[in-house]
Amino acid sequence: MSGSLEGKTAVVTGGTRGIGFAIAERFADAGATVVVTSRSSTSCQEAAAALGAGHRGLPCDVTDESQLSALFASIPQVDIFVHCAGVSSAGSSLTVKRETLQHQHAVHFLGGVQGAQLAAAKMKDAGGGAILLVVSVWGLGGQPQTLAYGSAKAALAHSVKVLGVEWARYGIRVNGLAPGFVATDMTKDLGDKVLDKLLSKVPMRRAATPSEMAGPALFLCSDDASYVTGHVLVADGGERAR
Repeated sequence: MSGSLEGKTAVVTGGTRGIGFAIAERFADAGATVVVTSRSSTSCQEAAAALGAGHRGLPCDVTDESQLSALFASIPQVDIFVHCAGVSSAGSSLTVKRETLQHQHAVHFLGGVQGAQLAAAKMKDAGGGAILLVVSVWGLGGQPQTLAYGSAKAALAHSVKVLGVEWARYGIRVNGLAPGFVATDMTKDLGDKVLDKLLSKVPMRRAATPSEMAGPALFLCSDDASYVTGHVLVADGGERAR
């Protein structure tokens, strides 16, 4: 079966809503046992229940090193790791606060890299696995007002290439997924004016749905992409093709 994840265990941070939950659903449909995480225990339980019997929801703040370590210690087998935990940030580069920069990097970059390290330790002993770091097109170019968010995603995108090269010898593939504008809870409060401006740059003239990110994620984490590593797949409705 193309895209099958039968017999595999996948950990998805930020997996209780938006893109993360859409990925978790697609992985569950493909046969994986899925562990979803978020900071909220209630959200984790609800998401796991929505995925169905056998799936788990475990609370974890990815900015807390000890919580991440405890998370992976509680999961015997990790075949796939997806880092999708995220928080938005926008504002003038003249006034962005140091703590905002630190928090963005703690969530996106440090949380993703430490999660990848912990997952890779298990994968190495088991003969390999797949890691997917969800980055952003805003980390691949100079989008105004995104210094904090974009620089954290840029660091994560760089990590994809470094880890992909270093860990290939262990049978561990590391790839990135760079969504364009996706209609999620994190983006719904931007307002029509900002939304229209953003979508005017997208040839497809619409926002993506979270489920439209799940297909590329499944491909990159399945054996269909067995010779793909160190690659960032852009899914932005054609925006960066201009």
